[in-house]
Amino acid sequence: MESLKLKAEVRQATGRKVKQLRQQGIVPAVLYGHGSEATSLQISAKSLAKVLAQAGTHQLIALEIDKQKPQMTLARDIQRDVIRRNYMHVDFYAVRMDEKVTAQVPLVMVGVSPAVKDKGGILTQGLDELEIECFPADLISAIEIPIGGLLEFNDTIHVSQLTVPDTVTILSDLDSMVVKIEAPRKIEELDALDETVEEGAVPTVQTATEEEE
Repeated sequence: MESLKLKAEVRQATGRKVKQLRQQGIVPAVLYGHGSEATSLQISAKSLAKVLAQAGTHQLIALEIDKQKPQMTLARDIQRDVIRRNYMHVDFYAVRMDEKVTAQVPLVMVGVSPAVKDKGGILTQGLDELEIECFPADLISAIEIPIGGLLEFNDTIHVSQLTVPDTVTILSDLDSMVVKIEAPRKIEELDALDETVEEGAVPTVQTATEEEE
């Protein structure tokens, strides 16, 4: 996977002065990893937002600090304002290309389920991302969920059924449900009513007069 480029500068401002940086459209950040001391950084909010929108926490970011050689990193701890959703702080983890890393990769549904299209089934998604492990160069942008084979109600896809490259190891629980086709609620209610009638129970309907009494 190709890396995304992001320019950064060594940050001198600390404490209360960091708030002033944010007001100027600058986001404080930290670079850490491999036993080296953490380096305080500052990055343009606009540039950061553009890169993170593509990279998330699973794509390599070539961090260009001042005039130094680009450092390959992964965004780790991303803090955002709860209301405005603007970035408040980001941690970048420096990676080595010869050491495996873990990452959270999004799941993307591909195709159309006949059970949904033709029978009105409801597609329920249990997971929206998986944890994987691989070398930095083998990181993938997403894992596809082929839902074209979901033909009937209760058809399910588990993590173990997903396909990833041989260079990638899935760390998430392989037995976890990814997607499942649920029957429409009306059909479920009718089935429950049929079972009640078969058992000899007679459904009762309360009238407005009875409710008042």
